[in-house]
Amino acid sequence: MGLVTFSTGHLPILMISQVKIILEVQFMELDPKLAQSIVDKMMDQLPFNVNMMNKEGYIIASGDASRINTLHVGGLDAVGQRKTLPGADSHGNNGQPGVNMPVFFGNSIIGVIGITGDPEVVLPFAALLRTATELLISQNQANQIEKENENRLNRFLYQWAQVKDDINQHTSLLLDAKELGIDILKKRLAIAIKYEKQPIVPADAADYVISMSDNTTIILTNLQTTIDRCLKLLHRKAGIRVGIGSKTINVGNSIEEAIKTLEIANLFQDKDYLYFNQVQFIYALLRSKWPVEPIVNKFNELDQTPMGKE
Repeated sequence: MGLVTFSTGHLPILMISQVKIILEVQFMELDPKLAQSIVDKMMDQLPFNVNMMNKEGYIIASGDASRINTLHVGGLDAVGQRKTLPGADSHGNNGQPGVNMPVFFGNSIIGVIGITGDPEVVLPFAALLRTATELLISQNQANQIEKENENRLNRFLYQWAQVKDDINQHTSLLLDAKELGIDILKKRLAIAIKYEKQPIVPADAADYVISMSDNTTIILTNLQTTIDRCLKLLHRKAGIRVGIGSKTINVGNSIEEAIKTLEIANLFQDKDYLYFNQVQFIYALLRSKWPVEPIVNKFNELDQTPMGKE
């Protein structure tokens, strides 16, 4: 089986992944690359120098490259006191007059923003910059949670798609399904869609979509409406083939059946072979290791007879 990706209409909330990420926030720090990109954008808009410090008070991004990796005393004080500190005095190489404002994620300080200049003048700019930075970091964190969720569900779908024996014997998979909010004991069938140009997959929000290869997608469903939409897609779009497996709780078997249906339909050049039960006898013959070509020729001959067309 190839690389598996998924799509569902309802992304489950994965509490373990989220708790893990929330715990990591306690040790989170501003990323220097992200910090420098923020500083660069702000320097295009402001006539003041902008510094961003880590929670140890060292400058990790600045409009003045010579100050990077140097200690900023005002920034260190802002971390220690957990509040905005205006400073009218110069600390030489360790800080200039301006405002130093802690950046929070939750209740944790992850860095400090410093703007050089008259504190009364630069304070509003520092507040706007902190808000923008905190929003950007929150969005990045939300994206990370979503990515963790997607990766977890991807792994689960890959394992689920392999099951061809009694699903009840796969305890860890059952536990993962429960945590993901997926009822894997519900009977589903697999719809395999083979295409030359990928269409919009006609899946329902309750379905699961697995990309088997660059030109084959699987839909796991228990809905007749999804089957109907796939059949409409078959007749509406050129270069589309559809194979449908049997409904079962062991979706690995249904996936295999759906793909075999596609293969046999292609072998006989017959788009009317849609369901596995239509090709099950042919599949059994092919599995018997008889020579393939005579079997195909014989069926094609029969297909041209009046009996075969009935």
